[in-house]
Amino acid sequence: MLIHESNRGSIMMAETKVSPTIAHLERELQAGNTDALSAFWDYIAQEGAPLIEETDNEEEVLLTFLWQSESESTENVYTLGGPAGWRLEEAQLTRLLDTDLYYRTLQTKLRSVAEYYVSPNDTFEDDWVARLANLQEDPLNRNFLVHPANPDKPATKDTTVAVLNYPGFEPNLYRAVRQHAPQGEITQHRLQSAVLENERSVWVYTPPGYSADSEPYRVLVLFDGFEYDKIVSAPTILDNLVADGKISPVVAVFVNANDRRNEEMRGTALFAKFAAEEVTAFVRQHYNVSTDPKHAAIGGCSNGGLMGMIVAMQNPNVYGNVLSQSGSFAWGYDGEPEWFMKQLEKAVSVHLNVYMDVGNCEQADVLESNYSIRDQLRQKGANVHFTEFKGGHDWVCWRETFADAVVALFGN
Repeated sequence: MLIHESNRGSIMMAETKVSPTIAHLERELQAGNTDALSAFWDYIAQEGAPLIEETDNEEEVLLTFLWQSESESTENVYTLGGPAGWRLEEAQLTRLLDTDLYYRTLQTKLRSVAEYYVSPNDTFEDDWVARLANLQEDPLNRNFLVHPANPDKPATKDTTVAVLNYPGFEPNLYRAVRQHAPQGEITQHRLQSAVLENERSVWVYTPPGYSADSEPYRVLVLFDGFEYDKIVSAPTILDNLVADGKISPVVAVFVNANDRRNEEMRGTALFAKFAAEEVTAFVRQHYNVSTDPKHAAIGGCSNGGLMGMIVAMQNPNVYGNVLSQSGSFAWGYDGEPEWFMKQLEKAVSVHLNVYMDVGNCEQADVLESNYSIRDQLRQKGANVHFTEFKGGHDWVCWRETFADAVVALFGN
């Protein structure tokens, strides 16, 4: 994934445009060419969707989402996520004349990878719970990713999401298992929390050659641990980074979320206490990890990035490094909107080593809050590694930047 240091002026959201291919198809149909539509669908069946067309600007492409209706009962179709965004008023596809083709064309700078969903017959208005349950993969897109069911979230099931891979996109080379690279081990634990009055799974990665008698290892604590293990392939990435000498061996702790994830990670101070005290004590008791805050990192994506920043700010003697991928800093915390931003403003100084990234196709409040946090952290003395990647608020983007994040914090 292409990532770069960026200023606010580079933020570019998708803009609605007209696809030359769709415009040509419409003219053919209006001229009476009844075979044009079937020829178009034959082409899509061979090439897949979405439709990607070049523009006069070599940095941008036209991206057209497609839907083939199976009946006249189709009321509407929406595409959501990634470059499609999550603004419902902008997400609806348009029906082409009286055909079975629905489409939506965007002009975007996104040339890497993204997740997106389709929501057909969406009459849910402001009911996002019902809408999220209605989301499905794009049947015209042969690229997809399965989000496996989380064992600590009983209501979840395996979910398939469409993945948009632009021509020429090359995945991060550290994600692939290498046949001859030594591999670490994963051990699952159940962690009982007296603070939260619940329990959850915690997976601990130990690097190849791990020894309880060696020099203490650096430690990386990640929230949404199940997804970092199964979707990001964090253990494989760590194996390969160590094999290439990019980082020293590290113990990684994957703390799972439960079905109260949002409530816990952005709605109560108890989760910060759980992370700082109970998770830390558990890891130090069972594994040979350093107690030097310079060798300890904490964080995650979205709410996990927010929580990692809160824990480190409140406990700099425990965690001196923060990993934040698309941190949700605009959300409220402990009942107060933009709580962390206000706390940061009050801080006299911040002596943390921080990695932050955010996608250029994310919602405006996510983008702006990340830039604001970056600027404030730097003004107060923090060392901040910041990148704006070309993508959205999703796992296929975070798994591409994760290796960069680890190297930024623990690189040799």
